[in-house]
Amino acid sequence: MKKNSSSEIDNDLKNLPDNLAGLIKESLESKSLSKRISARESLVNMGKTILPHIHKLLDSENDLLRMEATKIVELIADKRSIPLLINLLDDTFFDIRWIAAEGLIKIGRWSICPLLKSVRDGRSSLFFNRGTHHILLELVDEKEKNKIMPLLQSLDNYHELGETAPVQASIALKTVFKCNT
Repeated sequence: MKKNSSSEIDNDLKNLPDNLAGLIKESLESKSLSKRISARESLVNMGKTILPHIHKLLDSENDLLRMEATKIVELIADKRSIPLLINLLDDTFFDIRWIAAEGLIKIGRWSICPLLKSVRDGRSSLFFNRGTHHILLELVDEKEKNKIMPLLQSLDNYHELGETAPVQASIALKTVFKCNT
């Protein structure tokens, strides 16, 4: 992860309410680990009302700020964040991809249908598919896992993805999870 300057962070935070911007800055820049954790906890305790502001930070070009925003979204675990977390499964940084996947897992089964729709609609990359595979393994039960094994195998084998994963996701959406398509 490349070094990010304080001025880049200030620029991305300039349109946020002062209390949010101050807490985010502290969660990123405080020399004290306990102060950084406390600032993050304060943000999370503000709950869902701060999500529109935090969601905007998920598009930041500042890697550290994007990672902190992803962590806050993960900890709040609101289903309105699902599409944004799905997009982050393709992020260039492993930590952000991992936090996004864990956020979808924390949100729970609400994540399954949007994730499968993304696969069905042709969304694919090595990172995205590995993240989807991980998420599904955590969210489905053994009976469902057996029914979607061809999908799991296609997500795990990147070379076959273009041909089989969208079809398998479509089948899983209709027959296993009965999602509105």
